[in-house]
Amino acid sequence: MIRTTVIKWGNLKVGALIVFAIAVLFWVSFSGGGTSIFDSKGKFVVYFKNVNGLVAGAPVWMSGVEVGNVKSIQFVNESAERQVKLVCRLKKSVWYMLTEDTKVQLGTIGFLGDKYVEVIPGTKGKPVIADMAELRVVDAGEASAVFKAAEEAAKEAGSVISNLDSLLSRMNRGEGTLGKVATGDELYKNMTALLTSLTDLSIKLQNNQEKITNALETTATSIASLTTKVDSNTGTVGRLFNDPALYDHLEATSAKFDSILGRINRSDGSLGMIINDSAMYVEMVSLLSRVNNLITDMENDPKKYFKFSLF
Repeated sequence: MIRTTVIKWGNLKVGALIVFAIAVLFWVSFSGGGTSIFDSKGKFVVYFKNVNGLVAGAPVWMSGVEVGNVKSIQFVNESAERQVKLVCRLKKSVWYMLTEDTKVQLGTIGFLGDKYVEVIPGTKGKPVIADMAELRVVDAGEASAVFKAAEEAAKEAGSVISNLDSLLSRMNRGEGTLGKVATGDELYKNMTALLTSLTDLSIKLQNNQEKITNALETTATSIASLTTKVDSNTGTVGRLFNDPALYDHLEATSAKFDSILGRINRSDGSLGMIINDSAMYVEMVSLLSRVNNLITDMENDPKKYFKFSLF
């Protein structure tokens, strides 16, 4: 007796889904991520001091494009700078960009993402490296140092935000100068009064400026009128500047005065004798001394000079 197996539709759907999922995984493995197992690849070697968590199979990027992967990671401990050996595979389609001055460095996908190998293409026109050739490393810095710096920056930012929040809280409570400025109206009133005073002062200065301008114009007009009179020989000032007679009179008077002074210096005449002859000075001093003695004697003994009788 032949048995028949009945396959339920639900089981068929599950099986189809599993087959589809496996097919998708195969497709992603073979062609996803920028590389495929069917692509022709070459290999190069690079040595690192520390790979910072890089694992085999990690992608190899060039100018932001995935062009290969890390085939193997091996401890070699050749020197302080050559601790870990990496063998990387790269598509042959971009192999021509690996010249003698090509460099390699480690990178991170995102802030805390996976590690990858970054290939910095060399100069175009230089010789292309051979398969399994060694490339030089560019030290991109330890990731731990980067994370530590980021952590310190976050702490600093948190401290600044905390201090700012404290300052704003104090301002809202009206504490300190900024708080009084922010919550009080005294500064506004004082500023308003100051602006009003400045406006009044500006108006007064403008009015005074007009008065000063008018006074200067009047003075300039008077000076111009005086200059005109002087130029036209009008009035005393005009004649003083333009008429030579006054100069002639002053010159004649000066000559006469000079002649008189010359005669005095030569002891001519009475005034010259008085000024230059010392004998007259001695006589005058002697006369004044006798007069003083006479007055003193009269004060001490007036009866000697004055006699009074009633009968």
